[in-house]
Amino acid sequence: MNKLLVSIRALVLVGLVVAGVTGCSQPEGHEEQKAPPMVQVFTVSDDDQTVVRHFVARVDALSTVDMAFQVAGRINKLVDRQGVVIPQGEALAALEPQDYNLALKQAEASFRKAKSDYERGLQLQNDNYISQSDFDALKTAYENAELAVENARLNVDYTVLHAPFDALITNRLVEKFSYVQPNQPVLRVQNINFLRIHVNVPEQLMRYAAEKNPAYQVFLENEDGELLTDRHGEAVSLTYLENKTEINTATQTYQVTFKLPREEGLDLLPGMVLTARVVIANPTMDTGLWVPVSAIDSTGRSEFAVWLVDNGTVSYQPVEVGLVREGKAQITQGISTGDKIVAAGVSALQESMAVREFTKESPVL
Repeated sequence: MNKLLVSIRALVLVGLVVAGVTGCSQPEGHEEQKAPPMVQVFTVSDDDQTVVRHFVARVDALSTVDMAFQVAGRINKLVDRQGVVIPQGEALAALEPQDYNLALKQAEASFRKAKSDYERGLQLQNDNYISQSDFDALKTAYENAELAVENARLNVDYTVLHAPFDALITNRLVEKFSYVQPNQPVLRVQNINFLRIHVNVPEQLMRYAAEKNPAYQVFLENEDGELLTDRHGEAVSLTYLENKTEINTATQTYQVTFKLPREEGLDLLPGMVLTARVVIANPTMDTGLWVPVSAIDSTGRSEFAVWLVDNGTVSYQPVEVGLVREGKAQITQGISTGDKIVAAGVSALQESMAVREFTKESPVL
């Protein structure tokens, strides 16, 4: 009997010990502690949000001029090739000069006689041998003869057309030995010391053309999308020249014209069509930092905020938002360059919450 009692007591004691151990290892209501949530972090930088746009660009000459003689005559000299550049000052065409040379000689002879009559009349007037009216007639004849010589010399000069600039011959409008009238066009030439590049841009970009210090650059691309370069291998940049203020109602665009100096080895001719690469730096022309739109929290006490990450915890930071474009928001106040912010999932965050930064090396669990 005593042995049975001892055995029962031993079993009860073991049961109590096991129950006590079980109760201590899993207390009622205890939850397993979770690891801090993992977040994607964005580091704020001074990115100026450079935008690259492409537009059709048409090459044009700086000016196009129809050359004509100011006197009539038969052409005895004419440039024999189109598409060549004649240096400034060289002859483009010439008329047969014989008639004009003869007219100059006749004018010079008349001038010599009128001058002699005037000098004789001047002496006679001093001696009171001729009247004042006769002397005035001699003086008038002398002055008219002098003007006739000047006019004859001009006509001789007008028999030769000179290039007013480095002229590209684009079209011969008459043939050699043709008889032409005064002001009848004989050649069409273009000034290619500078080329004009016409680009039609949308109205939202038009305001950059009027800026005194525009924050954009314009380059030219070939058909393969490669930048055109000069003889030194540097990309050719265009310079603003002018713009039209009348909009094209069909395309809702404005024509902006850029200037390109003629470069050796750069074979560009008026009429060619290329692609203009417009690189716009900070197109808003405002200060500010740009962050992903997903980093903006609009559910808290402020209209807009971000969550700063510092030493593994997050804090709520109100900010002011400017423009929103292409998945990014412009922050004009509230953060600084170098700040780390949560880039996504901001609605689930709480003040001073511990977080882990997501990296490729970070374990998911």
